[in-house]
Amino acid sequence: MAVTSKAIKYIILTIVILGFLFIGTILLFILYESKKDISKEEPYISFLNKPQKLKTVSTLRWHKDNLRFSHYSLELNDDSYHNTEDVKSVKQYQPGDVITFYAAKSYFSNHVGESYYLIAQDTLDTGEVIEFQYYYTPTSLPFD
Repeated sequence: MAVTSKAIKYIILTIVILGFLFIGTILLFILYESKKDISKEEPYISFLNKPQKLKTVSTLRWHKDNLRFSHYSLELNDDSYHNTEDVKSVKQYQPGDVITFYAAKSYFSNHVGESYYLIAQDTLDTGEVIEFQYYYTPTSLPFD
């Protein structure tokens, strides 16, 4: 009888360990993310480091929780002003203003999929030079 209760304890312990490994594997799969530089790939190489004219009013915003590539991001077709603890509008662009993107990056996670970003720099009115990201789809760019 002692052998049987020991065997049951080992079986239960094995099941618990396998359960933790299974759940851990699922969590790692969900949380997996990767970032890579795609600046040397087409079609990005053809428009990087070249001035791009904006077609619409756009706003450069700081987001507290935006951590993909930068806390700053370019919001197209947006002229609203935000000044909260989590979101601040820091600069506005008008149609015809020029932005030069110097890098393209991709972000992949299993629960979101793949997304693409263009990276640029600008100087704020305070004199601070910042790097910002623009989320885009490779098939449609809002520039002339």
